[in-house]
Amino acid sequence: MSHVLKHWREAATLLLVAKTRSPAVTSFQTTNFEILMLKRSGKSKFMPKLHVFPGGVAHESDFSPDWMELFSKAGNDVVRNMQTFVERGGKGTHMFSRSRPEEFSKIPSELAFRICAIRETFEESGILLVRDLNRVKNEQITEKEQPVSGKSAVISDSILKPWREKVDDDAWQFISMCKELNLLPDIWSLYEWSNWLTPILPGQHGRSPARRYDTAFYLCVLDYIPNAVHCDKETTELEWTSSSGFLIKHKDENNPLQLAPPQIVELGRILHFTDAEKLKQFAWERSELRAQCWFPVTCYCTDGVLFIYPGDDLYPEIPDFTGEGPKFTVEGTIEELRKKYPNMNRSEMVIGEKGVDRTFKCNVKMSDGQVSPLFVNFTEENIPVSNL
Repeated sequence: MSHVLKHWREAATLLLVAKTRSPAVTSFQTTNFEILMLKRSGKSKFMPKLHVFPGGVAHESDFSPDWMELFSKAGNDVVRNMQTFVERGGKGTHMFSRSRPEEFSKIPSELAFRICAIRETFEESGILLVRDLNRVKNEQITEKEQPVSGKSAVISDSILKPWREKVDDDAWQFISMCKELNLLPDIWSLYEWSNWLTPILPGQHGRSPARRYDTAFYLCVLDYIPNAVHCDKETTELEWTSSSGFLIKHKDENNPLQLAPPQIVELGRILHFTDAEKLKQFAWERSELRAQCWFPVTCYCTDGVLFIYPGDDLYPEIPDFTGEGPKFTVEGTIEELRKKYPNMNRSEMVIGEKGVDRTFKCNVKMSDGQVSPLFVNFTEENIPVSNL
């Protein structure tokens, strides 16, 4: 669990994609889906005022054996199917495969982090991704029927709103709610998408950074946009927009929408897709392999700072995950390093007169079957996109 880790906490987040009745049109592309993002409160200690996907820190209740008891009420076949699904692809990254205390080893980590993503999405947006237990029992989901769309609960606000408040106050109430309402978390529609570990930021080497997270990213596709309301505590705004729509707003100098690098990268991956069904199919097929951990390594050069991602020529064989080692420094300017190390998967950061200027570069193939993110300068002429 997160509280027994020295250097970071564990979390889960959800790229929630929903089909639209009308095309989502931007100057860059037209899609038949939009993505949910929330704006974090300015009072947040982590990424204040930034737009993020719904998600949060794992809680011990997400690892409770009560979840296995609840799934078992739908029958042994459902339990076996669930375990086959969540462990699809074999051994995962450290957050999935590490040893845990016995009390947190009763259910697969792959199940616990999906439950975390579903619970946090409910707390932050009011969207509850669940399936009726009796219906699952009588109409079992089999692997042959994958990929499946997510199921958002159609339950009256008079019932859901009090439960949302209870779950927000106490994560253990999420299990109680599912038991009382005869629901199962819709883990079958959450496909493992990526895994991000917060980097050691400039100025943090040689000391323990205050807030770092090892985060599982899942993708879920819904057949329609459900009703959603931000929680008004951790988040202050909620928005459904296409991936290009968010990135265009991020580039708008007059009214920028702030995004952190993981959000930029993941939105850049989704730029490859204009059809929700093709995106869902890709996510299902990609999950035959486990997602690679993206741990950005901070690299100092003559005229700026690079954040090096796996696959880059500069990525170290043994990264310094703790920040206790010396700073990673390379001689040369950013432009010189592009030529000397041409296989690039990095973001380049230069502090100029107008503030921080960040440029993303990626020309390498992903080792886990993922698509490489498309990094587009939306202030210039658009480039063609591969519509998968």
